[in-house]
This record gives sequence, C-alpha cells and structure tokens, in this order.
Amino acid sequence: MQQGPVHLVGSILERKPRATPLAPSPKPASGKTGFPAVQHRSQSAFARSREQQKRTPSARSQQVPAVQNVHASALEAGNGNTDDWREQIDEENRRRVEAMSEEEREEERREILQRFGPSVSETLRKVRELREKKRLGSERRETEGTSVTNRGAPDGTFGQNVKLTSALTSSSGKPSRPSSPPSAMSRGGTRPSSRADRSVRFADITSKDIHVYESAPPSPRRRPLALPPPSDADGPTISLGEWAPTSPSVRRREQGPFLPDAQSPPQVEEGTPEDIRRRFFPTALANDPSLAWMEPSSDSPATPSTLRFDLTGAPIPPDVSAVLPTHLGLHHHAEGVHAGYSLDELFLLSRSTVPAQRAAIIGVLAHIARRLKNGKTVQLSGQDSDLRKRIMAAGIEALAERGSVGARAVEVLWECIVNWHGDVTSIQSIELETLDGASEEDPISTLPLEYILSQASSALAIRALPGESLTQWLAILHRLGQHSNAIANSIVSTSGLVASVVQAFLLTPIPPSCDSPLPDPFALELLVTLALASRVNASALLGPADALLRYVTTLPTVSSYPLHLAVALLTGTLRLYTAFASYGLYAHVATTAAEHFSQIGRYIASAECTSKQLRETWYELLAAWMVCARDPHRTTPSHDILWSQVVGWDWGEEVLETRRWLTAEDHTTWAAIWRAEAAWLEGVRVNEPRSGQEARSTALGALQAGFQSGVEKDVVERSHQMLGQLLDSISGDSIRSPRHKDLITLNATAGHASALAAVMRLWLSCLPPQLSEPPESPPFILPFSKLSSLCSQVTLHPIWASVFSSDVPYTLVFCRPLALLLSSYLELSRQIPGITQSVWIAQAFSITLRLLPGDEEDAQRNLGYALDLITADFVNTRSWDVPAIIWEKGGMQIVKPFLDSRLQPKEEISVGPIWISPRSIAVASTQRLPPAQSLIPDARHNYPLPLAKDWLSAPIDSLLRSGDSDVFKSLPLSWDASESEVVRLSLLLAKIHREILCTHGMHALIPSREETLFTCMKVFMLEHGQQQNDSTEEVFRDAIVGRLMDELVAPFAAGTTTMSLQLPSPEIPAQNLESVAKRFLGPSTPFYQFYTDFVGLYDAISFAHPLFARLLLPPLSMRYSLDYRKYLWADYAHVLKTIRIPVDAVLTGSIGEYLWPVEGDAEVLGSYLRALIRGLLDGVLRFIAVHHIACNIWSDLNESVEDDKGKKLLQTLVDQAGFDAIREVVCYRQVQAGMVLVPPTCFAQVGDWKSMRLEFVKRTGGNSIYDRLKALLEN
Repeated sequence: MQQGPVHLVGSILERKPRATPLAPSPKPASGKTGFPAVQHRSQSAFARSREQQKRTPSARSQQVPAVQNVHASALEAGNGNTDDWREQIDEENRRRVEAMSEEEREEERREILQRFGPSVSETLRKVRELREKKRLGSERRETEGTSVTNRGAPDGTFGQNVKLTSALTSSSGKPSRPSSPPSAMSRGGTRPSSRADRSVRFADITSKDIHVYESAPPSPRRRPLALPPPSDADGPTISLGEWAPTSPSVRRREQGPFLPDAQSPPQVEEGTPEDIRRRFFPTALANDPSLAWMEPSSDSPATPSTLRFDLTGAPIPPDVSAVLPTHLGLHHHAEGVHAGYSLDELFLLSRSTVPAQRAAIIGVLAHIARRLKNGKTVQLSGQDSDLRKRIMAAGIEALAERGSVGARAVEVLWECIVNWHGDVTSIQSIELETLDGASEEDPISTLPLEYILSQASSALAIRALPGESLTQWLAILHRLGQHSNAIANSIVSTSGLVASVVQAFLLTPIPPSCDSPLPDPFALELLVTLALASRVNASALLGPADALLRYVTTLPTVSSYPLHLAVALLTGTLRLYTAFASYGLYAHVATTAAEHFSQIGRYIASAECTSKQLRETWYELLAAWMVCARDPHRTTPSHDILWSQVVGWDWGEEVLETRRWLTAEDHTTWAAIWRAEAAWLEGVRVNEPRSGQEARSTALGALQAGFQSGVEKDVVERSHQMLGQLLDSISGDSIRSPRHKDLITLNATAGHASALAAVMRLWLSCLPPQLSEPPESPPFILPFSKLSSLCSQVTLHPIWASVFSSDVPYTLVFCRPLALLLSSYLELSRQIPGITQSVWIAQAFSITLRLLPGDEEDAQRNLGYALDLITADFVNTRSWDVPAIIWEKGGMQIVKPFLDSRLQPKEEISVGPIWISPRSIAVASTQRLPPAQSLIPDARHNYPLPLAKDWLSAPIDSLLRSGDSDVFKSLPLSWDASESEVVRLSLLLAKIHREILCTHGMHALIPSREETLFTCMKVFMLEHGQQQNDSTEEVFRDAIVGRLMDELVAPFAAGTTTMSLQLPSPEIPAQNLESVAKRFLGPSTPFYQFYTDFVGLYDAISFAHPLFARLLLPPLSMRYSLDYRKYLWADYAHVLKTIRIPVDAVLTGSIGEYLWPVEGDAEVLGSYLRALIRGLLDGVLRFIAVHHIACNIWSDLNESVEDDKGKKLLQTLVDQAGFDAIREVVCYRQVQAGMVLVPPTCFAQVGDWKSMRLEFVKRTGGNSIYDRLKALLEN
C-alpha cells in the first residue's frame, strides 16, 4: 500500500555566532631569553584549534531549539481562510442546482461527463475527501500536543519536557520550529570542535519503534495484507501511515455519487487494468488495443520459450512462478517478476564470466537433461533432440574451463551422452549409431569429436578434476566408442588418450595406499569396446595390453584388492585377450604367462571360484586360443600359438573338470564349456593323428552319460522348453517398440538359443571327419525332433520381419544367437537319418534368409551343399520337366561362383562371426554388427547378409553389370558358359527354390510377385545397349529361358484365382516394383528411368513378345505414379496396338487396382479416348480405357464427375468413335464392391441407371445425341 512521505530527519539548524567575539590575546613569552617558546609541529593547526576550543568554555545554549516540520508549517500557513470562500462557492452551487429543473440537471450532467469523462465524480470526491482530511488534521494539531524528551544535553543528562503544538511561537511572536529529538547514536562531547557550531538532529527512535514485516515478491496482482498496529505494550512508536480497510476508490464508491442522481460506474478492484484505465486514461475505450500492455499474462500452458526452471532443473508452473519469494535465488534475471529461469536465460548464463554462476547454471542444464531423458518434462515433449543438442553445446563450450565449471561441463556431457541411454552400457556387438534415429537427427554424430577427445586426453593426463568427473569422462569415451566404429577409431588414434586412460584407471599403485585410487574395471570395458570395433584398433591396443598382466599374475584370492574388484579386473583382462584373439592377435601371451594361466585354470575349475562371469570368460578365451592354434598360419604374426602347446597345457581335460560344480540353471556356463570342448575336438580332428580319434573317444566317454541321464540332459531340455515359451511370448509389436520387460525376454531368448547351438556344435565335433552319410549311431542323445520343430518355429517367427524396423536397433544383437542356432541345426540336420534331400534343401533355402553379417562362411558352405544336391536325378525324381541340355556343362556349378560372390563380404566391412574360425581371424575387420537400419533385407545395403528373397537372381545381376562385377575376374579356368546358359540355370534355380518352399509350407519365404516380375524384366534388359546381328541371339528368345519365365510368372496371373476380381482391392502390399528395383538400381537411379528404357526396348526389339508386353502393364495400375501411364499411353501410344493381353493374363493381385480410383488427369483421359477412337486397343487395355472414360461421363459410376467434362467426352466419343466403342462406353457398368464385372458382362447389365444416363444425354447432348443413344439405353 502506497503511503505519503514521512520525514524522519529534521531540518539542519545553523547557529548564530556569539554577539561579542573574543579577540585573540597575545600569549606571554616564556623562557628566560624573552623570545616565544618553540612550538613543535607534531600537531596540525586544525588539531591545535580543536584543543584550544576544548580549553575555552563555550557559551552554547544547553537547550536544543525547536525544529518545526517545514512541510506541515508551509501547508498550515497556506491554508489561511480558504474555508470561507470554499463554503461560499459550495453554497452558491447548491442554490443553482436546486433552482434547476430535472431536464436542466440532466443536461448539465451530460455536459460534465462529456467534458471531463465518466470518472469525474470520483476525481471530485477524491479532492473533497483530501480537503476534509487536512481540515480534521489541522483541528487535531490545534487541540493536542506532543511531548518530546530532550536528550541532547552535552553532559548526557535528561533535559526538560517541551510541549509542542502547531501554534507554538517564540518570544518574538513568530512561529518557532518544533524540536527534533537528538540522534540515538549521538553522545555528549563527541562532536568535533571544528563543527561545534552546527548539528544534525534525528528523531529519538528506539529499536522497538521499527517494525519489520516479512517481504513478499513483487507482484502487481498480490494484494497487501493488513497487519495489526503496535499495542501499548510495544512502547513509544511512530506511525508511518494509516491502513484503510478498503481502497480509497472503493471507499469513495461506498459514499455514493457526487453528482445528484448520477449512476456510479461498477466497482473494480484497485490495481486492476480497468482501475488504471479509469484513473489515468478516462477517455480511452474499455477495449482500446493501445492499453493491451496493462492486461495480465494469460494462464495458457507454458511454452518452451516461457517455461521456467528452478535450480534443480524442475519446471515451475506459471502460477507458482509469480508468487515464489525472492530469497530462493530464482529472480536473478531480466524478468525479475517471475521466479525461475527460462531456457534462453539458462543458455545465456551458461556463458557467464563468473565461474560460480556459470557452474551453477551448467548444473541446472544437467538436471534438465536428466529430467528430459526420464520423460518428466512433458512441456518439452517433441523437442528432446534439439534441446539435447543445445545442452551438449553448452557443456562442450565449458570443457576447457578449470574447477567446478569444467566438472559441471563433464557432467552435462555425461547426462546427454551416457545417461540418456543408460541401458546400453553392456551392448558390445553392434554399433548404436541409429539409437536416436536417422544419422541427420543423431546428436552424437554432430559433436566436434576432435575437440572433445583432445579435452578428454588433457583432463585424464592432468587429473585435476574430481574423481567423479574423471569417471564420467571414462563413461563418455565408452559410449562414444559404442556409437560407431569410426568414432572408436578416432578415440584410439587421438594422441595420448588411451595411454592416459590406462595410466589413470588401471596402472594404480600396488599395493594400494589409503589415499591412492583403486583401478576401475570399466576402463577394461572401454578397451574391449575399442578392440571389437576394428582390427586396426585391436592392433594399436597391443602395447598397453602388456601392462595388464599385473591382474593375471595374482589370483583374486590373494590379491591386494578386494575380492570382487580383483575378480572384475581379471575378467576384464581375459575379455580383452579374447577380443584380440578374434583377430588372431596377441595369442603369444598364452605362452608368455603360461604358468599364471595354468593357476587361473585350476582356480576356475575349483569350487573356490564363485564368479559365473569369470568362468564363462575363461572358457571363451580358451576356445578362441584353440581356434588360433588350429591353423597357426592364420594368426598375426603367424605361428603365434601352436597346437602342440595347447596339447601340452591339456586344456581339453581342464574344460571337462568344471562340470561337477554346475547345475541345470547355469545354462550360459554350460554353453561356454561346450563351445570350448567343441573347439578342442575340432582342433584335434585337424592336428592329431587319425583325426583325433583317441581324443574324441576320451571326450565321448565323459559326455555320453551326462546327456543320457545327467545334468547335461536337463540343461538341453530346459533350454528347449524355455526357448519355445519365450518365442511364444514375443510378438512383432514387442520387437518394433520393445519395453524393458521385452528386452529382458529377448536377452533370455538369446541365452537359451546359444546353449542349444553350443550343444549342436559339440555333437558335430564328436563325429569323424568327411562323413558322406549320417552316422550309424549318434555321439550322444539329443531331442532331434523337438529341435527340428523349434528351429522351424524360429525360422517363421515374426521377429525377423520386425527387428530391422525396431525403435531399439540393438534388438538385432539378440537375434544373432537365433541365427546361429538355425545355422548349427542346418549342419546337424545333414547328419540326422530320415532327413530327405528335399527337406534339407528347403531348410537350407529358408535358414539362409535368416543369417546375419558374420555368418557368410556358413551361408557359403550350406549353399554349396544345396547346389550339389540339385542334379538331373533330383529334378527327374520329382517329374519336373527340365531339358537335359541344362546339365551338360556342370549344372548348378555354373552359377555357383556368382552366388558365392554374392555372399562374399567386402574386405573393409567384414564382420566376424560369433564363433570365430581360422578363416575369420584372418579376414574379419570388425566384430560388431552395423546398425540394424542399414541391414533391411528388402533395401539396398553393402553387406552380403541378410539376403532378400530374390537373392538367387544374383547371376543375372552380374550379367547386367558385367563391366563392374568382380566375379568375372575370379572365375575358374574351367568355367565356360554362355549368357543364355547362366540365365537358364538362374531361372531354374529360382523355380526349384519356389517349388520346394511351397511343398514344405514355407510360403512366407517365397519371392513376391514384384520380385519375380522384376527378375524377368532384368532378363529382357540384358539386350539393352547390345548390338545384335540376329534376333536369335537375344536371351529372352531362348525357348528354355522363355518357358522358365512363363512358369515363374504363371502363379501371379489374374485368372489363377478369383481373389484378383474381388473389390475393394486387397490391402496394398508393402513392396512394389519401385522398392524392389531400388535394391538393384540404387538410390540414384529411379525405377521410372528403368521403365522408360524397358518401354523403349520393347518398341525396338520385342515384335509383340507376349511376356514382354505383359511386363509393361504392372506400372500402369492406379497405385503407381501418373508418369508411368502418361509415358505409355501418350508418348508410346503407337505400341498399344501390339499389347493384346486378355484380362485373365494380367500379372496382378487385383484387377481393381487398374480401375479405382478413377483417372482424373486430362492428358491421360485424352489418350484413352484417342486410343478408343482409333481402334488401337484390345483386351485389358480396352477394358481400362472404357472404364475410365465411362466413369468420367456417367454420374452413377462416379458421383464427383463434372457435367462439362462428361459432356465434352461424350460429344467427342459420339462424333468420332465407332459403334463398338460408343456402345461399350454407353452401356458400361461397374461395381465398387464385390466381384469385378469383366467384359462382356460389364456391357450387358440392366437397371434404372440407364434412364439416368438417358436424362443426362438429353440434358447435355441435345436431340441429335439423344436420338443416337436412345436405342442403346432403352434396350
């Protein structure tokens, strides 16, 4: 509440000089000589004067003169006799008003309101109240007095009380000033002598007289609270004003109108925009736009630009932001009325030059990032990515700062990079580049990587940051390494970075002291991630690896570190050695530290080892080293480890000793043991005499009992049962948008699949080498029929259709063990009695489509087995009519080099398999899968796997690109086949592929209609750009090639099923010719360009080839772009007469896709009409043209038809077309639901629609057209 000024400081009084100033008296001379005494200048003249005044008695009055308030005195002096003339004027006005008539009063009232505005009554009332208040105050001052105690005596004693009134006068008759109390801080004798003639006096205020109330935030909408006045017990007080129970404006309204009979305006609250308008802008309209600034802010939901945050990063609601007190530290910004900081203010303050402020604000940004990640800031939903980038930019800008600013900057990066996806820390086998969407939306890909890594290297080398910040740096580097192989390569290549990591987190003092840091096992996790990223990184990390032997030489039980830490360090070191071994690197360490590894083996095989992870890691390392030793020529350097050394260390026996400590629940540990034992048996088969028969016998003696009735049997049955149940619980939706529980299910699925795959590998490793037939008895018992059913379930599971489009791209990691299970089963199936060749080929064709990068070696091996089985005998036994000439030059071996080349990975992107092999350790460039979005089977990608369903057409692709294909450079010298022979075998293989899969119920894996049609189109395009001297040299004219193509497309003809006539058309398939062609053409060549070349080739060389003509039609359906129809119907209209395809021969799933929706383009409609008029059309093309012309004329076929367009089309048709064309268009009838009416049925329908058409003809065409068409529409 605003109050008038209160004068607590009295006036300054200058005293008059004494009446008789004393003349300075000469000082008597002192000394015996008569001269003045010597005066030392140790004191200044000013100080000496002060001393003189102290010694001289002062004549100053002991009574302080009265000091009168100047403002009050002046006001009282100015009042005079003003009341008299005011009363006279008031009386005169009252008489004039009483003498007026009612009309005169109303006229005067309107004139006053028009001249002074509607608030003039309030203004006059306010003046009158002020005058009355002043009068009453003057009367009180005349009758009352105020006692003031004089405490200003120099001796400190109390003076007499002086009675002060507004009428006090001095002895001279003039008004005197009321006395001002002395200052509470003054004491007698303390004023300097130089100012003894002047004084400043204050009111005598005590601490009890000051009232301090709790402050409120500045808010124009907050009304002041009424507080009780001080009581008598509070002591003497001074009032600073009087609080009114209502605002003056409201009180004035309650007193009634000033003008007679005037209606007062409605009451408004003081301080509101309407109150301000009435008082300060009385002539302005209520809704004047120029006064919009007074309106309060709306209570609409806060937008990101207005949203405010507290110091914990939590958003502050707008209604709360306006009432929070100021002591919370949330008003230190430009808009001090609102508590909290907007995003723009936070980003501005994050660049503050005050370190403490900058650190605090960067910490707020870190909290905001954490809340964004957890979805707690719903007001910013949809802006997570952009805001995350801005927060990271603020943190990156402060990385180079020291102290708390640098630490907060590291925390911001940790929140935005590591904690943003905190559940991916353990994901090692795939790049996470698309975790945040496409690469252009990925915040990590936009980071200034070189600058960040250099800052990390400096921070870890100097180690001036707190330990928590250094640990966050380690986590940031690990997450960046997970992101992509390119970033991992950059981390390793940054000067000094890896060395700083090893020095800071791994090479800590041994034994540790009380103030020294302990080693961090997560640093080993970082090294493993970097090594798995690329062979180059693994080679660069071999140097620091030597220092890690410190964790190998001491067993965890006797380590100077806590047991859990020692186990974690040993596990991490062994995992790093396993990563090196996957490239055939650093295997010599097994020889260098053979004694220590022997101790570790004995420790792990004992009951003393309780770490499950350590056991599994140890057996994974042994399996990797045994693979390296199987073919020492493949290691780098060669012969880095020898099989004779492996035999000497007796790892095969060591692996089997651990089994006695395991239970059926330890299926992952069992899987690791089985893989290690299988690697041992595979090695002895190659390097031991008699193919390792003695070692196999020993192993079988130890294994058979367990699989017969022991724990091993329980493990297999439990994993089989659990995997089946888990697969049943997984749906396509749970893969596309997996939740946390879905990821747990997928992880468990991968674990059980790995266990079953491992036991199959162990079973196969126990077989003698080079078996041409299944063994008479299995090495040990497995539930073969159950495994077969389970693998069939895995092959057809919807997980494969969803995993490549999942919101969580690393779900592909969980599918990799499933692919391994299928590949292992396919190898096992060849050795199971009762599996026919046809069944195994069907399994091979279907399972090959489920393999992933890294499985290329298995895919090539299985393909070779399948092609060896497809012979003339195999075909003849199934009564397939295949000419014998196909087998004359080696049969399927002609296309095998092309298919092998299709499965051969590129050297720079060769992914290592889960189970390494002698071949993979020599050629693998990385051990991590690429992002799932870059492996979509139906899209073009740079990896051999996964395969599309039409991958067997690879030989035709190579022929089309013979100039660029590498396969022709690597063909064997004995290979000799013509282009036609390659195409024959490719088409035959595609036919066998479809027939076998259909026979065994694998319809979902058969190439689609679009894939088959495009394969045939590529056969015709082999002639594109060729200079043929004779048409008989054209491949598509080869009788066998033509027949095989007809057989391939036959199932897709409209006449093969009545479903093709069903309306509305079935759901549009996900694939079309454009998407299928993109895999072959690439993103830079559209299918439209391919189609134009195809049409041009048809015009040039086809000679109305039936299949060639049929392949022209699919892009003419209404689900393709208008450009295709324009190109054929308008630009190549002259070839339409050669396309004579009946309706039932159209290669489509629905005739309706050529009919609906109705064509609306004028150019295409004109082409339809011209073709009808000229009589060029036949078969399905005539049916299509008649349909769209009729639907643009008759409203019963198309409700949205325009009369003008229909009139013009009908007029042109009747004037220029022949009778048959007119009759078909006039009598054409079609349905939009049910079965399509095909010719001639569509021209023979009857109904009321004929009379409607006749009315339209009469209304728009005139009598001449009406007379010509009347007979057609009446009969």
